[in-house]
Amino acid sequence: MTQFFETTQGIMLVGAMIGTGCFAGGTLVPSALRWASAKHARNPKADARSAAMLTALALDDFVGAAYAAVHDTPEFNPANEGEFVFHTPEPVLVLPGAQDLGVLGEELFNETLWLSNRVTNLGNALDSLDLSSPGFDRFFERRQEGYAVLAATAMDLIERLLADFDLNLPEKPGYYRQREGLASVVQAAGERSTGVRKTAGLAQAPGSNITYLFPKTGEEGE
Repeated sequence: MTQFFETTQGIMLVGAMIGTGCFAGGTLVPSALRWASAKHARNPKADARSAAMLTALALDDFVGAAYAAVHDTPEFNPANEGEFVFHTPEPVLVLPGAQDLGVLGEELFNETLWLSNRVTNLGNALDSLDLSSPGFDRFFERRQEGYAVLAATAMDLIERLLADFDLNLPEKPGYYRQREGLASVVQAAGERSTGVRKTAGLAQAPGSNITYLFPKTGEEGE
């Protein structure tokens, strides 16, 4: 059998087979590379829409947490007026990775990261206040107004994402009017002079749905 490939006909056959293989390889390899490249960047618009939806959902989660924080009346320890607790955790903005945000466009990319930075700055600023000073250094008013403003900004950014990328978020209950609730807080923030005592009174109002974290003392415990 091997003697056949030593003949002229055998050598010609082997040469033809090699030539055919090279032609097939030269045709198929570039096609495969083009297909892989096209698949990798198959639809940048779809990738941008996915990133926009993930960003909008992350912002919406932050709005919900900020709304709860803004309307969370702190509870004061009857045995120590300087000790208080909130009933909801501090709002945290957890965004998709920078590589995902980058496909949103430079303007939305920058504004989203700026908002994240502003959330961090507010937390740091509140931590810097002297809570031992009279009126708790306006901690409650500043916290409430700060999160209300940031939540309203996040809602504006969500609306832009939905409009620019033709998206929709799931519906919310009709009575859950976040924007109106945040706007009223911002409006009232500059009108009150001593919100600490007013807040403390609301925290212990009869009929509240708040579960008290501190034991009551004296007349309050009766």
